[in-house]
Order: sequence, then structure tokens, then C-alpha cells
Amino acid sequence: MQSLTLSPELTSLLTVEANRTGKTLSTLAEDWLRQQYQTLRREQLAFQTRRFWENHPALYARYPDQYVAFYNDDVLDSDVDMRALALRVRAAHGNLPVVIAQVTAQPIVGYSM
Repeated sequence: MQSLTLSPELTSLLTVEANRTGKTLSTLAEDWLRQQYQTLRREQLAFQTRRFWENHPALYARYPDQYVAFYNDDVLDSDVDMRALALRVRAAHGNLPVVIAQVTAQPIVGYSM
């Protein structure tokens, strides 16, 4: 378990909120950080998805009808089998906000991990 030191001002503000909600300071802070992380994650995936669509024509020229793992304007990996691709990408890159989608002639709903 990791320890985190907060400023006295923030500790005071969070303590008041924790008391108001009947939570411990640790529980309140973890809940808020978890929510913030999920918001950040959604924003990252939305950004990667926009970049995927902007690059779609070039991707289709190179990876027609394949699944690609797309991150930061780059294809990390590709495969005809989405599950195999997703497993490899997760093993190699962990929890990156990678878009996994099939690159078809007509864009379809993508998959993200």
C-alpha cells in the first residue's frame, strides 16, 4: 500500500466532507480519485478514437478489414482475430487507452480497451 501526503488545506476540506458524508477520509479520497481516473480514461479513449477516425483512410489502405490496436497515431499491432489482438496488446501494453477496431471500407463502431 502506498502513502499519499495532502496539503493541510486540502486535508481540512476533505475531512469536513468526509464527516458530512459519514465516510473516512481515506474512503472519500479513494472514491474521488477513482472517479477522476475514470473521467480521465474516458477522455483519453475519446481522443484516441477521434485520432483513429481521422487516420481511417490511411489505416484502411494498409490494414484492410483487419483489427488494429491504435494508440497515439500509431498501430501497435494488428490481426484478423480481435480477441487474440486484444490479449496480446493487454499483455504488451497493460492498461493504455488503446482503441481496438476493425478497419473496414465503411467505418463501423470500434472497440476500445
